[in-house]
Amino acid sequence: MRRLLGASFVDFLGSGLFLAFSAVYFTGVVGLAAGQVGLGMSIAGAAAIAAAIPLGRAADRYGVRRALVLVHALRAAGTAAYAFVGDWWGYLVVVTIITVADQIATALTQAYVAEIVEGNSRVKVLASYRTVINLAISVGGPLGGLLAGTGLFRTIILANAAAYLLVTAAFATLPQPVRAEEPAPVRRGLGVLRDLRLLSLAGVDGVLQLWQPILNLAFPLWLAQATTLPDGLLGALYAINTVLALVFQALIARHITSLRAARRCQPVAAAFAAAACLLFWYAAQSIPLALFCAALVMLTAAELIAVPAAWTLSYAFAPDDQRGEYLAAFGMGRAVSRYVVGPILITGMLQLAGGWTWGVLALLFVAAGIIAPLTIRNADATRSALGLPCGNDGGRDFRG
Repeated sequence: MRRLLGASFVDFLGSGLFLAFSAVYFTGVVGLAAGQVGLGMSIAGAAAIAAAIPLGRAADRYGVRRALVLVHALRAAGTAAYAFVGDWWGYLVVVTIITVADQIATALTQAYVAEIVEGNSRVKVLASYRTVINLAISVGGPLGGLLAGTGLFRTIILANAAAYLLVTAAFATLPQPVRAEEPAPVRRGLGVLRDLRLLSLAGVDGVLQLWQPILNLAFPLWLAQATTLPDGLLGALYAINTVLALVFQALIARHITSLRAARRCQPVAAAFAAAACLLFWYAAQSIPLALFCAALVMLTAAELIAVPAAWTLSYAFAPDDQRGEYLAAFGMGRAVSRYVVGPILITGMLQLAGGWTWGVLALLFVAAGIIAPLTIRNADATRSALGLPCGNDGGRDFRG
């Protein structure tokens, strides 16, 4: 676990560093228009969603750890290629490779943890993993901003690619769990997409995971568009989310390791997210700084509850011999939120509808909070009919 967490720290230190100056690099150095960058990201996101299930199937058949080594090697090669991109088509190819690799790496890491850790400890390990990620990004982001001032963009990108090679080597040294059964048979066709219970769970989770585009896109755009607060406050306001996530993620996650806890926590996360949207909306009318702070606390609470609930649910409904495929499919809802709904719908609505966007998002979260327990209950009934364990498995419930 120390090697896994250490590799993850290096991984996301590099990610945070690159994200801090990527927009400046692509527009100022490569010469792309902002619209071209956004379009490329959306196309790459669509490709990542389409590739998720086939790649998950391949990992089930040939080994999750082996797949992770290949994925991180692709990330290293793609990052190095960024230094030589000269036009939009080259950018599109590279950003697609990296986005597909990034998206599947999340599901495969979760699947690998399931192979080396048993039971409720899996969610606790993932909470530590996510805490390491938050710490790495909080260091890498400001560092990237400082290094961007040197103008040595390509040198930094190549150094970042070298770091990803170290991550690849670290994953290559991790143990390959011994399989008790034969490799999973080759599966074709719709496969997991026929499992409506999984798709409904992924859909609800996709709505709850809208906290991410709200934090990264909607909140800063709204602050600049609807208030007179200086843009310099963004860093301090982001620190609220970063500090709370570092301090409380592991503490909260340890109480959401059962299906019963996840069932109860998803509506709580939805309520926090809806409250955050209403506070963001009202911030344009009165006491903006205080309301922005309160909204970010609410949004972070939604994040810290929804994420471990998603881990617990995805583990519970993924068969052991199809874990890679199921976890990849479950992550498709989150990918839609991150690559489609966030960049296109939320930003477009803010431009066209202004503050009403927050009302629509709040209603969306409320609907997800109402549907979530019903979705899990229906999935429990399906598992019971199949002779599989259901959600009434005890465990501690999060009541914060």
